[in-house]
Amino acid sequence: MKFSEPVHTAEGLTSYVRVRGVQWGPLILSIVEGLFGLVGVVVLILVIRYGSFEKAGLTIDQGIASFKTAVQGVIPHKL
Repeated sequence: MKFSEPVHTAEGLTSYVRVRGVQWGPLILSIVEGLFGLVGVVVLILVIRYGSFEKAGLTIDQGIASFKTAVQGVIPHKL
């Protein structure tokens, strides 16, 4: 049964109008925003730990390089 507006009872709201489909624009924007926020938190933690942005950046670069090396070791290369 569909209702044109929310149904209220003595206990409160019990039903919402159904929405069809996923709105991809806001979903992707939220995911990207969350990833940028996560990167920002990691950078702030490293800046506090090492005392400068330069040392924090070097640590991030070393982490990315070790991750890249580990992934390349797992993937077989064909020449």
